[in-house]
Amino acid sequence: MRWRSGLWILPFVLANCGGTASDTGLEALVRVAGGQFYGGAIDNLPSADSPAVVDVHNSQNVISPGLQNKQLSGRLDPGSTAVAIGFSGDVGYWILPADVPDADSPTQPTFHASLSFSLSLPQPSYDLIVRAVSSPDNFGPTTDVSLDVAPSLPPTGVLVVSLWWDTAADLDLHVVDAYGVEIWAGNINSYDRYALDPTTSAGTWNEGGILDFDSNSACVFDGRCNENVVWSVVAPPGDYVARVDAFSLCGTSAARWIVEARLNGVSTGKAEGEALPSNQRFSKGKGSGLSALSFTVPSP
Repeated sequence: MRWRSGLWILPFVLANCGGTASDTGLEALVRVAGGQFYGGAIDNLPSADSPAVVDVHNSQNVISPGLQNKQLSGRLDPGSTAVAIGFSGDVGYWILPADVPDADSPTQPTFHASLSFSLSLPQPSYDLIVRAVSSPDNFGPTTDVSLDVAPSLPPTGVLVVSLWWDTAADLDLHVVDAYGVEIWAGNINSYDRYALDPTTSAGTWNEGGILDFDSNSACVFDGRCNENVVWSVVAPPGDYVARVDAFSLCGTSAARWIVEARLNGVSTGKAEGEALPSNQRFSKGKGSGLSALSFTVPSP
């Protein structure tokens, strides 16, 4: 045993936990910062009568795909050394060591969890299960927290190319339009009167594809983990390419991403992938990133 935050913490030996730490939890629909991931559905673990979860504090029951740092806290029965958290039926769950009791409840350990959610939440609602733990093979009864999923919608426009990712990494969206102009953080607007088709009018600045935000730039986490290039007036017909540049993983182990193009509100293509530490070695700036999606805008 070891002393942590005023509580005796039992080492969680994988062989005795009913699950195995198969990976870092990248496949799970929910992640818990600072927790240890174990494979196997949390609702399938053997259940004891105690210890129990005394209460759960949850300020918001609506989540969105890719949401980061949602706070969940509560109190546990005396004797609890940790809390288990996971979605019902998910590929795994998380064990988070308990914290010291609050002053008004000196015998009840507390927990404070920061949750992040997968970009792919296929169901409209989920039951988040919270269980108090007193030893590696003793999990208390389940406490359910119902969460509703509100879809994360891209901005509106004639053509919208969107990038979402699921960790506090600095990924960059690069889009090359039908004229060969590249839109990214170093060139946020594709409009260039000299690049336009000479048979068309000169146009104005808002006819270009415009990058809306450079999310998590320089590893300053902004909570968005989303970038969009939007053509609000007209999208030049022709071939387009979207790339994802892992500018920096900012100390995270990986970042799962989704790229989607929507033309007049209808998806014209979608791709998923994972940025790994090796991807950070590519050159930065114009032309960088791995090809994620190719699509064509037809002539009117």
